[in-house]
This record gives sequence, structure tokens and C-alpha cells, in this order.
Amino acid sequence: MALWLAALAFGLVAAAPAQELPSDLEAPSLMTTPVILMNGNRPISQGTGFFFASTTVDGAVDTVFLVTNYHVVTGRAPMAPGPRAGDRIRFILHESQTELTRVRQIELALYDVNGNPNWVMSDAVPAADVVLIPVPPEAYRDIKLWVFSEGHTRGDIKIRPTSSATLLGYPYGFYDESHFLPVWKTGHVASEPAIDFDDLPTFLVDVSAFPGMSGSPVLAVANGVYEAEDGSMRTGRVLKLLGVFSAMPVVRERKPADPSGASSDTQTTEINLQLGYVWKAVLIADLAKSYRAKR
Repeated sequence: MALWLAALAFGLVAAAPAQELPSDLEAPSLMTTPVILMNGNRPISQGTGFFFASTTVDGAVDTVFLVTNYHVVTGRAPMAPGPRAGDRIRFILHESQTELTRVRQIELALYDVNGNPNWVMSDAVPAADVVLIPVPPEAYRDIKLWVFSEGHTRGDIKIRPTSSATLLGYPYGFYDESHFLPVWKTGHVASEPAIDFDDLPTFLVDVSAFPGMSGSPVLAVANGVYEAEDGSMRTGRVLKLLGVFSAMPVVRERKPADPSGASSDTQTTEINLQLGYVWKAVLIADLAKSYRAKR
């Protein structure tokens, strides 16, 4: 069993032994997976997830998590009433970085024998559409697993409104089914990223996203010249994990059902703004650091 922390420039952290990826393959493609919500043996819905690891003080991997949205694993929004839609999730791990058709399908129970969730979510922000599901080490035994870590949330690249933001995911379940690789879609930051939108740890992106991409990692990626946090211009390759994509806000507009005015009835039209919520990466890192395994 081996774990690889992809460093901020797509390499490896110094504490990890060197390992080569194919020169034309980006590590985040191996850190992302479709997440299928299952009820028994029946698929219910599909979203996206990605692997994130907490680390010890010396930089070694402590716990590996699958990060996704609350609504991906429950079928409903946080704090919304209703029964759970499924009892387990299914996702995949690449068994080889060179033979990409070799994958391992994993199923994890979402609840323990007492019906309590096996995932962790934020107690401080119960509306946060974010869960971290611990992945048992036996699931990735003998696999060289690539994961995000807290270091990726501190990439030295300045993020502003209009900065590029890239999502990796599986829109409507569409992806490279031969090699099990996600689709990369790029938009732009659409709100002040340093300010919590509506007083929640979120910001907005302007991106053409679709169902199936809930739970996608949202990245800032620079190849070449980019602006660093201190405002200086630098060159190189850098990646920053900005957060996890959640949902697209919809505006509901009420109009008269009869334009002539002969009737007082109204009809509601839903307008998709092509915007999406991103729950900030600091929330993911804090949940990972505070996790304590059940005994």
C-alpha cells in the first residue's frame, strides 16, 4: 500500500518517494471519481467525489477521505427533512497510473449498524453541503493512491473575481469510460472569493455545469505566468484546491398564466443563472483535521 501526495506543482511532497506519472496525465484526474448512490443493489443517483488526506505533523498521510456533497449521499439538501435515499456509495480507484483501464470498484456503507452516518460534516455550519467519508486502508491496499491534502489549499496563486476556476467531474454521467477519467470544465470566479457569500463559507463560480458534477473539486490551475498571493508575477505550474462544487442557484419568476390578463392565475418559471456554489477548501481541511475515528 502506498499513498502519494501530489504537491502544489503536480509533483510529490518531499516526504514521499519519487514516482512518475505519464507526462501527458495530470494527477487530479486520478484523484477524482464518480460517486454512485446505491440503495441495496439499485443505483439511485450519480455525483462526483475526490480524495483528500489528513496528515501527521511530519507530513505522512493519516486518514484518506472521499469528499463529496451531503445531497450526493442522502438525496436531499442539508437540514432538509426526508428519508435517506440510499444506504451505500460506489466509486472507483485506479490501480495503475500507466494502465488506466485497471480500476477497483469500491462500495462503502453510509451508515453503521445503529443507523448513524459513517461520514463527517460540519457542526459549526450545518447548512454546508459537504461530507467527508473515511476510506478504510484495505480499500486501497496495493494501490499507489494520489490524494489532495491541506497543502493544496494554500497554493501560492492569487484568486480574484474573474480568475479561472476548473471543475473535474462527470456531467450527466458522461466521462472517458475506457479509462475512467473525468471531464475538466473551466469557468470563472463570480463573487469576491475572500468574502463568505451570504455569510456562509462559499463563493460563486460562473461555469456551465450539469447534474452529475455535484461534489467536483474546484481548482485554480496556472501553467506559465501567474499572479502570486503577494501580487508579484511568477512563472511555473501551480495548483490550488479552492473547494467543492455544490449546486446551481435557480431564480423562480412568477408570471401571469394568461398574458391577456383575463385570468389571475400565475405560473412559475425557473431560471438557471449558470452560477454555482463552491464550499471553500478551508472547510474540508478543518473537517479532516478534526476527524477522530470511531472506536
